[in-house]
Amino acid sequence: MNLLIASDHAGFELKEALKKRAGALGVTFSDLGTHSLDSVDYPDYAHALARELLKTGASASLGILICGSGVGVSIAANRHPGIRAVLAESPEIARLGREHNHANVLCLGARFLNPEEAIEVIKAFLNATPESGERHVRRVQKLGEPLK
Repeated sequence: MNLLIASDHAGFELKEALKKRAGALGVTFSDLGTHSLDSVDYPDYAHALARELLKTGASASLGILICGSGVGVSIAANRHPGIRAVLAESPEIARLGREHNHANVLCLGARFLNPEEAIEVIKAFLNATPESGERHVRRVQKLGEPLK
């Protein structure tokens, strides 16, 4: 499986560590940046990943976004219709986000996860399957509805 991955400067070191472990995860990464520790704005990378994921077909691809807390990239990515980004600091949250909410982007906080913990969260996300039960599908469909 090919995963899109992007981070800001705060997530750069974790992103690079995860790329080195891609084989252990059974994935390849398409790295959308950043490519250094120089200060950048997290929305730029979250938007780039979301646009690329939607262009390639969000149902066929998944993405990983990393910033210091994971919150900023999560907010930015979720502004794109068709993107369902989940901020997960545990394997259980990652699994539930994928199963119940059909998340297609996993957001990680580099200040709160070391590479080993992040790998376990990613494995849970990748091994989970979106549940097709009527209640989950109905709820996910409502996420795309305009607010009243």
